[in-house]
Amino acid sequence: MTGKKASKLRFCWIAFMTGVFTFWYSMKVILGSFVSRDFRTYVNKTMYRWAEKLLGLIQVKVNVIGLDNMPSSGQRPVIVMCNHSSLYDIPISAVALNTSLRMLTKKELFKIPVFATALRKGEFVSVDRNNREQSRMDLKIARQKMLDGIILWVAPEGTRSKDGKLAKFKRGGFHLALDTEALIVPMVIKDIHKVQAGDDLTLYLGQEISVEVCKPIDAAEFSVEERRALVSKVRNRMLSALDQPCESEDNRPGSRNNAGDKNAASY
Repeated sequence: MTGKKASKLRFCWIAFMTGVFTFWYSMKVILGSFVSRDFRTYVNKTMYRWAEKLLGLIQVKVNVIGLDNMPSSGQRPVIVMCNHSSLYDIPISAVALNTSLRMLTKKELFKIPVFATALRKGEFVSVDRNNREQSRMDLKIARQKMLDGIILWVAPEGTRSKDGKLAKFKRGGFHLALDTEALIVPMVIKDIHKVQAGDDLTLYLGQEISVEVCKPIDAAEFSVEERRALVSKVRNRMLSALDQPCESEDNRPGSRNNAGDKNAASY
């Protein structure tokens, strides 16, 4: 379905209300941190309502496929790895999963007044991509949050794709998955680049978007030396869900997973 392009006036209204809603729900998180008895659940609900409001502004309907593949939080560390094409990936993910989902975000977002305070209190994790030592410390904090029941949302591409095609993966999320022996849940948001893509702020309204939650991949079944095989497996599962051509998996000698997975090429 092709959406209707937002006029300049409509775009300005959407941008203004996005700021209003983000400020309002950030304040709710900050104030709630002082009074809520079950603060994590409170943040979950607040984030869901914020995401609903933002998606309502662009009239997007979200359909979810494979939600039964999503593990329960707290049983094992869980990382959701999602493709990243749009500014709306995060609110769509929040609405689709409706759980204790927190994003591994860039450090710059933690410099925005009010919003930064809400992120910190809401258990979001920053990562400093320009400082390797700080990045390692950030990932340790992320590990602690995951072990405490937070489901971490990671964009393995690191930046937004302009055309919806899956870009090259970065390594940080996979190091964290191996370190925590996490379950990696590949997830794809299909055709979201047709609503808004990359750095292009053109908006197309009234569209229907599908989110597919894929079968989890257990990082505990991979050694550190097999990281590239793990990356290949996750990537191909996401490519398959996006109906994009899969790539050759890492079949290096000694990779116990590829040796035992006869269907690896299909992911």
